[in-house]
Amino acid sequence: MKLTFRTSAALGAALLALTAAGCGGSDAGTHTEGELEVMLSYKKSIAWLPLLVAEERGYFDEEGVKISLEATSGSGFVTQQVLADNVIVGWAGAPDVAVAYSRDSDIRSPMCNLTSNIFRIVVPQDSDIEEVADLKGKTLGIAEAGGGEEPIVNASLKDAGLERDVDVAILPIGDAGPASLNAILDGKVDAYAGSYPDISTLTADGRLVTRDITPSAYDAIPGDCLVTTKDHLADEGTRKDILGMARAWARGAVFAAAHPDEALEIACRQVPQECEDMDFARQYLEDTIALFGDIDGAVYGAVPLDAWETTIAVLRDSGAIGSDVNAEDLGAGEDIRAFVEEYSDFDAAALRAGE
Repeated sequence: MKLTFRTSAALGAALLALTAAGCGGSDAGTHTEGELEVMLSYKKSIAWLPLLVAEERGYFDEEGVKISLEATSGSGFVTQQVLADNVIVGWAGAPDVAVAYSRDSDIRSPMCNLTSNIFRIVVPQDSDIEEVADLKGKTLGIAEAGGGEEPIVNASLKDAGLERDVDVAILPIGDAGPASLNAILDGKVDAYAGSYPDISTLTADGRLVTRDITPSAYDAIPGDCLVTTKDHLADEGTRKDILGMARAWARGAVFAAAHPDEALEIACRQVPQECEDMDFARQYLEDTIALFGDIDGAVYGAVPLDAWETTIAVLRDSGAIGSDVNAEDLGAGEDIRAFVEEYSDFDAAALRAGE
């Protein structure tokens, strides 16, 4: 199964063109208590597993919030609409959220759907390449020029003292599918960089087993994160509904992690097109849950300050943002910590027990 999972242009030069001009969406000023329009950066998918579980198990209703979902054309569009106050809340890639904050310091991100890096650099299991430095003189495949994996690729090569297109050839081989799989199996490329669903797709039939060589320094860069503004977090009405959504989302994640087989059944009912190949679906779900992080020992969705600092550093090195972005205000300040404490206030043990 081919699954397209790309971030918006926020991970390239087009990030700098992000504007606050809205187009579409509803006026956030007309908020009705108990209802929340939520923008997603891409269509419903197993990557949104906490959402799928929360919907089917009625967690949003239990938290007193009715959500209406709008899948959009990418993270950049979501952050545009939040900046323009056309929507109260959305989910967008962490780099896009950081760029939005660099343009408006009122932007806040109190939780993330996946708290670990969704872009990886992998090699075949039997490759003699052990780390990024070993890519010297080799060819690294990517899905497409300007894709979401490129900032991680560029930062990793720089850290290893390698120059892109000089020491390492970069070859676009397309999104995960037969052509890109054959390019790896036939040795046309020595390594591949892509999103985790890309890699789940490539490894689903068992012909390719990969080994991750992504520098661990980038593991903490989150995936899609909740994005809103400090005013909406402070307003009693909107805060209550955002909290209800966040708590339901977190409950969905905890249940899914504890009951992956039931979560897979739920996902296949909600997004049946992703379960046409059950090997792929199962791998995709397992990989998604792994990117929740350690939710047995920590709060699901909470992102530490150093993770935001790493995200911002990668963007700064790419030229997407300047040097004056305050990671703490964006995702780890006092208002964020209070929000995390409130949305994580539920009986996780009961969910793990299947109640």
